[in-house]
Amino acid sequence: MLLIGNLTKPDFLLPIIGPVMGFSGNLKDFSFPDILQVIAKEKKNGILLVEWKDLIVAYYIKNGQIIFARPVDKITRIYTERSFGDLIKRLRVKEENIPKILQKYLLQRLDNKEGIFSLIFGFIHYTSNEKVYIPIEQVILEASRKLSPTEVKRKISDEMLTFAWVEGAKEKLKNLQLTKLEQAVVNLIDGKRTVADIRKELFPTPPIEVDRTLYGLWSAGLIKRVRKGQRHKPEGITLDLLKRIIDKVKDL
Repeated sequence: MLLIGNLTKPDFLLPIIGPVMGFSGNLKDFSFPDILQVIAKEKKNGILLVEWKDLIVAYYIKNGQIIFARPVDKITRIYTERSFGDLIKRLRVKEENIPKILQKYLLQRLDNKEGIFSLIFGFIHYTSNEKVYIPIEQVILEASRKLSPTEVKRKISDEMLTFAWVEGAKEKLKNLQLTKLEQAVVNLIDGKRTVADIRKELFPTPPIEVDRTLYGLWSAGLIKRVRKGQRHKPEGITLDLLKRIIDKVKDL
């Protein structure tokens, strides 16, 4: 069992108390793309711990990017191993093997809906030499491909939504591996077409497949909702929003 906070409580999200800051919750209540969105937006250092059914995995975060993953047997070790460089040396991890490690412990587990997560910021120290092998935007897109219809509707609930590109997004897309459908959706986003328009253009592709792609691009911070005649509001899920969710759920 995880030893950080009350991570065995399945039905709500709660703040972690202590010298570091973070949140814990259940993957049944908070989808992986939403958790990854917070990581990408905050651009902080830290660790995402996930207690899967068969093992516990620590995902190491640097500037909002997941750069390494490893199974752990004792959670307390995470707090004592503050130097990432020393950790890699102790584990004798070869740099060329890190992409395979991320594939095994991260990408291959994105469709698993059962697990307790703990997102912890701070305390881990990195050098300037760590590489990003899989951009966080790629991880978010791949996680979004596995969302259930119910999860997708939490964000793509209105077929009249319109999306436009965020500044710099097209450059980031060059480093991502898109499916044919994702590329087709990308080609149709112009700040004018609605979700309904894009679905129609891509018929007979099932609408849920189109919506998953839009969900992923939105969660990855590549596109934003076009708001006509309204004051601009921050896009997506932030730490502040998570805090407010926590306060509301505690009252239930």
